[in-house]
Amino acid sequence: MDTDLLKTFLEVCKTRHFGKAAENLFLTQSAVSARIKQLEDELGSKLFLRNKNNIQPTTAGEKLLIHAQSILTSWNRIKLDLAIEDNQKTMLVLAGVPSLWDSYINRWLKKFINNNEEVVISCESLNSEIINRRLMDGSIDIAFTYDPPQPPKLLSLKTIPVTYVMVSAMENLEVDNALADNYIYVDWGNAFAATHASLHADMPVPRVRLSMGRVARYLILQCGGSAYLPLTMIRRDLEEKKLFKVNGADTINREAYIVVNNDNDRITGLKTELGK
Repeated sequence: MDTDLLKTFLEVCKTRHFGKAAENLFLTQSAVSARIKQLEDELGSKLFLRNKNNIQPTTAGEKLLIHAQSILTSWNRIKLDLAIEDNQKTMLVLAGVPSLWDSYINRWLKKFINNNEEVVISCESLNSEIINRRLMDGSIDIAFTYDPPQPPKLLSLKTIPVTYVMVSAMENLEVDNALADNYIYVDWGNAFAATHASLHADMPVPRVRLSMGRVARYLILQCGGSAYLPLTMIRRDLEEKKLFKVNGADTINREAYIVVNNDNDRITGLKTELGK
């Protein structure tokens, strides 16, 4: 199968628009349509319902979506494995939910790379659902997620405590004022959302909603406002008085996990190192 066909299929699924998919892939719209038609012919199934301004995957399209990204990842992994000339090196695929890159994975990855010169790493930022599915099928070796492992074959190597504090560029700001004026809501996962909702049930609609903490930090430093950010990210900002804790705002604590597939032979000798 031509992997470009799968890439085009995934882009149409993401944009739900042939024209936008064409722009993102630097193709003409007719080329995108031709690729989807070719993929449908190869599979013998219609993949999209093409109503005007409403492109929806068919049942077959939904089924293909489950497998398409794993197929592409496996193919890219094969190419990387073959490109590694040194037979002593090990290729690993690492994935984490977007918000954990800001609060933990960057620092962990720096330490791991410095201590493991024999390892070549491919990194991805994915949502929890895709991460869990690809852990199970073996196309991800190491996962950083807020979801504790459920299937018996998935093993949590380390529990990561994460503390979020509400901060602002303004000193001595009270929590009610912070929530009412230029508040930035950062999506730190379902457990955070539930706690945040219980603490601030009557808050106004946030000015901005984001899934990337580093962007929220940048906006606060440049434009003002407030947000819950991980303490590990803004500790220096607090020490240098660039950011300040919001008065009366509770901290929110939760846990994240480093998870592997216990049947994965590629990480057998690295489990101790991965959990450090």
